[in-house]
Amino acid sequence: MPNVLIAGGGSGGHVAPAIAIAESLKDNSCDVFIAHSTRAIDHRMVEETSFQTTSLSANPLSLSPFGFIKFCIGFLRSASQTKKYIRLHDIKCVIATGGFVAAPALWAASQLGVPTILMNFDKPPGKANKLASRWTDSILSTVEWDEVHAQIVPPPLRACSISQHDQRANNIDLGLDPKKMTLLVTGASQGAGTINELIPRLALVSPNLFMNWQILHLAGEGKTTFVETAYQETSVAHLVLPFTKEMGKFWGAADLAVTRGGANTIAEIAFNAVPSVVLPYPYHDDDHQRTNAEPLETLGGVVIETDYKEIDANLQNAGQTILSLLSNHQQRFEMQQALTFEAPINGASVIADLALGAIN
Repeated sequence: MPNVLIAGGGSGGHVAPAIAIAESLKDNSCDVFIAHSTRAIDHRMVEETSFQTTSLSANPLSLSPFGFIKFCIGFLRSASQTKKYIRLHDIKCVIATGGFVAAPALWAASQLGVPTILMNFDKPPGKANKLASRWTDSILSTVEWDEVHAQIVPPPLRACSISQHDQRANNIDLGLDPKKMTLLVTGASQGAGTINELIPRLALVSPNLFMNWQILHLAGEGKTTFVETAYQETSVAHLVLPFTKEMGKFWGAADLAVTRGGANTIAEIAFNAVPSVVLPYPYHDDDHQRTNAEPLETLGGVVIETDYKEIDANLQNAGQTILSLLSNHQQRFEMQQALTFEAPINGASVIADLALGAIN
């Protein structure tokens, strides 16, 4: 079977789909290689996989004079690295899952006549994908992309992001009390400062509403001390961890989640049917994390709240929604039922089949 290179990186939202697609291609007897950025989060996510990996010295696109020069230098270096890698490993297809390594990898592959596929997960697409779309043979997207013809596919999910056991077993596996309800808090791979501040404060000011709950809090690398210290002022049972790639058991343990709205996170919420309060990242000009979550809100499975970036405003808005859901068992049940109305499909196998078709 053919050798395939998957390029994506810069955040967990680009690397996780790359790993998911790689797993499915491996099941189809392909040899898969993953190219990612030099960022630490990318290295951590791929280092425990079985795939051969390489890092590309790309830089994000910037319109400032110095930033644009850095981008151009990184683009050319990454393209050169990719060409050498394609020749060395006889790569027959390059799939890009987004991030600033996608464009140089696709450009290099197109120069060598290797079939290319671009994956898109955000609406509207980011700058990197808009640039990369110039050098791809086909575009697969989990959302509508108005400016181009893209084939819509289900989101690809890693096996480790899907719960394999019942809720009680997941709680026991994580060292949690299976008799308590579990609130999962996650700001994705890099954490979320405002959410890290909000949830411990809610537990401090409304302890009665947390009486039958425990908190499973993924704070992000380097942020656990701050969050753990904040919880020490409360009486709520809690477990604070930096980050995990084994999200399946965490989703499987949760009765309710508070999250950001990255495309990968939203896909995991839907697949694992976890009622959630989504606070989209507030510094994106296009607010695409809100757009990511809106279909699940329309379905009735999540509630989207604004992250006001100030603790007092968040306590009065998102905080009140979270507290209401902690005590409203009927609403959480209805949200979960809404998410389980349609059986989800893991798009990794769909994408793998399309890639093999492009090669053949």
